[in-house]
Amino acid sequence: MTHRFMSTLNAVVLAAFGVMFLALPEFSLELFGVETYTATIFVARFFGAALALAGMVLWMAKDLGDARAAKTLTIMVLAGSVIGFILTLVGMVGVDVIRANGWILLVIHIIFALGYGYMLSGVTIVTKTQQQRQY
Repeated sequence: MTHRFMSTLNAVVLAAFGVMFLALPEFSLELFGVETYTATIFVARFFGAALALAGMVLWMAKDLGDARAAKTLTIMVLAGSVIGFILTLVGMVGVDVIRANGWILLVIHIIFALGYGYMLSGVTIVTKTQQQRQY
């Protein structure tokens, strides 16, 4: 799993959710069982803009050549995934704001947290073909 692949995948997911919350806030909120008031619709649009911006940043950062910058970005996105997981869990269980389909958000956060955690662990998988090329 490479930095480029994870950044690209994360950018696409963030941009998709961002556009969804920005363009269709009522639908997006109803998808997660959240009440749709004027204030929540307005905040959902701000949330969508922030998600779309984060997606664009990750899209631009996918080609980072500097290993230190890529590692720093990986740590930041891992932290964001863990915080997002915790906030989603609190929203579902603690304050009962997310009433439907919250599991989708939990799964997305877990996948990205595991992916970025794996990248930071430094574990590499070498195939038999790659081993033969080294000799």
